[in-house]
Amino acid sequence: MKELEFNKIYNMDCVEGMKCIPNNSIDLVITDPPFAIDFKAKRSNYHRTASRVLEGYSEIPKEKYYDFTMKWMKEVYRILKDTGSMYVFSGWNNLNDILTAINELGFITVNHIIWKYQFGVVTKRKFVTSHYHCLYVCKNDEKRKFFPYSRYGKESKSERGKSLHYEDKEDVWIIKREYWTGDQKTPTKLPSELIRKILMYSSEKGDIVLDPFLGSGQVAVVSKMLNRQYIGFEIVKEYYEFAKERLEKNLYRIKKEYEITSTQTSLKLFDKGVKYGESRMTYLKTAKQIGKILKHIPKLWDGRNSILEMKKTNFPHWKQMEWIGFYFQFLCGKYLSRIMKMPGPRYGRVEFDGLKNIPWDFKAHAMNTSSHQIIVNDSEATANGIKDYGKVGLILALGKVLYNDEDRTFQKWHEALKGGKSKYEIERIRRGAWSRIRKVSFDLQQISFIRITDDTLVKCGSFQRDFRNAGGQPRREKVLLDLEKIDEELVYFIEF
Repeated sequence: MKELEFNKIYNMDCVEGMKCIPNNSIDLVITDPPFAIDFKAKRSNYHRTASRVLEGYSEIPKEKYYDFTMKWMKEVYRILKDTGSMYVFSGWNNLNDILTAINELGFITVNHIIWKYQFGVVTKRKFVTSHYHCLYVCKNDEKRKFFPYSRYGKESKSERGKSLHYEDKEDVWIIKREYWTGDQKTPTKLPSELIRKILMYSSEKGDIVLDPFLGSGQVAVVSKMLNRQYIGFEIVKEYYEFAKERLEKNLYRIKKEYEITSTQTSLKLFDKGVKYGESRMTYLKTAKQIGKILKHIPKLWDGRNSILEMKKTNFPHWKQMEWIGFYFQFLCGKYLSRIMKMPGPRYGRVEFDGLKNIPWDFKAHAMNTSSHQIIVNDSEATANGIKDYGKVGLILALGKVLYNDEDRTFQKWHEALKGGKSKYEIERIRRGAWSRIRKVSFDLQQISFIRITDDTLVKCGSFQRDFRNAGGQPRREKVLLDLEKIDEELVYFIEF
């Protein structure tokens, strides 16, 4: 048979496809095979809109599941390198068949991982299933690749002082499902964060990653993002075409919300009653234009270097403790000033960070934190911006933060640079208030473009009251957005 090419996917049965791959040539396998349950792709679980779920999902009959598993795993064992690994996801229904096949074919089980997601289907007479099993296996336990510090350094701490390295390597992974409201989707897919985690621990750039049951193409898409080679098989034609489009166009999500049928009018694409009016299509176009430029900003931000860079240019906020958000604002000013008016419109004493068709704010947020709320802007300014422009925009940098070591060397360095503690910090110490561990670096993972309207504030918003600023003065009421509730408001994003 003709050998297949890497960095391509194939619309064919995976067992036949893997026969065309040479022995010992695959570095990593990540796959989510059919579960052998009575699964209806278009049923309304999780408030799924049937018209956006692709047809074709099929399961293996329960009585044939063991033979099916043996066939595809036998081929994986042949083509997997001795240094390679496989991660197989499974529901509990046929876990026994998966485990038996692993043992009979000679795989070595490294870990039995539990992926805990945010909720399952509601049940009446049993407990709700809200996890999947993930079997991490290899051919040679002494030779298999594993990079323990690929995500967090040995001394990395969370804001609570806990070891990030330890927490990230525990065998229960709490990672949320992804719900693509308004987008085309296949009925089952693994979240990108789950795949990214596996890729970083068990592969390196240039390695070849295989998914025998490609589905939406998620494993291939994330592998490509992280500069791995990929190959995959999908027997359902519609799924294959969907995955192929994502890979060829470098799209993570494929939107359908802008299509107009004969029963719709073009007015449904636009917000009503806005003073300056901007269509959702224009918002997406603007976000892509901004994203294309921001793709070139630095990925790794060292706290000391970032603060010194801001200080050197007399950026007014270089003394701030929460330097990451201000450094992102500094970078946006540096990279976007040619296409965006800065600062944006002013309401009272409060300005937006920029203006391009609508007002924009620039914020940064740590992904490895217990908090899922982000402070946006003064509530009065936000309300007025929405009133005048129909919406306001948030450009949100998301990344992994490294917190200060326990002797607070970074905090002491920063305080010395700015001439000592601020009056606000001295007052906090006098009151016995807890002093937060400082963030010392930021590893940029993603920049998201979030569209904020009145509906967004009702669904995702709340208000921060009774806080004080760095000078000890009462803060104006701020809008808080709950990132866990953001869905169709996330219009576009870029990954690093």
